[in-house]
This record gives sequence, C-alpha cells and structure tokens, in this order.
Amino acid sequence: MKQVCILLAVLLCTAAVADAMVFVYAPTCAICKNIGARYCGYGYLSRKGVSCDDQTTINSCEDCTRRLGRCTDGFITECFL
Repeated sequence: MKQVCILLAVLLCTAAVADAMVFVYAPTCAICKNIGARYCGYGYLSRKGVSCDDQTTINSCEDCTRRLGRCTDGFITECFL
C-alpha cells in the first residue's frame, strides 16, 4: 500500500509541473534573452519563431498577454511574443 501512495504522489506532482510549463516563442533570440531564457532553439523559425528555452518569466497565459503576446492554452500552453 505504501508503494501505491508514493506512486500516486509522484504522478500528481508530475502532472502539476507539466500543467505549469509554458512553451514560449519569439521572433528573435534577443527577445528570449530579455525574458530570462538561457538558450534559444531554432527548430521552428518558419512557423513559430525561436523557442525560448529555460525561460523563467512567463508561467501562464496571463504572463504572456501582459507582455503583449498571443497565448494558446490547451494540452500544451504556448506563448507567441
């Protein structure tokens, strides 16, 4: 029973962290750096822009719109600056 409780706790914590993750995209790497991104990814330049990897500023759609971004909130939360 103890293992089941621990497993359940780990699953609930993992789900909470996954819900809090926001993927942020910007037109340039400089904008990513301005919001605290450690790295810039260039995987989707033509579609989404530069990915702002490990950014710490935008944690919700409200944070995104405060920075004049466009947010999509679904299974994955994405912010387009």
